[in-house]
Amino acid sequence: MVVTPKTELARIELASQLEETLGTDTARNLMAHIPPINIEQLATKNDLLALPTKDDLLEFATKNDLLALPTKDDITLVKKDVDMVRNDLGKDIDTVRNEVEMLRKDVEMVETRLDTKIDRLDSKVDAGFKEIRSEMVLGFAQQSKKIFTIGLSLALPTWIALIGVLITLVITITT
Repeated sequence: MVVTPKTELARIELASQLEETLGTDTARNLMAHIPPINIEQLATKNDLLALPTKDDLLEFATKNDLLALPTKDDITLVKKDVDMVRNDLGKDIDTVRNEVEMLRKDVEMVETRLDTKIDRLDSKVDAGFKEIRSEMVLGFAQQSKKIFTIGLSLALPTWIALIGVLITLVITITT
């Protein structure tokens, strides 16, 4: 078991006693081999193996990495930029809304005008059809009259001839 001094003052006292007893050179040589701290505080091989390697340390941020990160001032500037963009976007959205509302009103006016024109056109078409119907009825009536007259004029001589034949037959049979 190795005994080590608990404080630096105890170490100095031990060195003085060793010099008186063993001499200065021997005391210094012996003190050089006694650790200045408690033995439990010394690193073991296992402690050294558990330390991170150079490759492990590459995963950590360097000072330059930290300097590249945004500062509070940078973040404040970004927030101001975002607020400006938000305000501009809000104004643009309001402008678009107003323009859409104006277009909607224009479309309503055009629809009203179209409805009026369509109604007028419907009235004209209806009147035109009524006129055509009237002309057709009159034309059909005139055509029917002509057909009847022609038919009658063609049939009348035939009927007269038939009546003549019948009269001749009746006379021939009765005599």
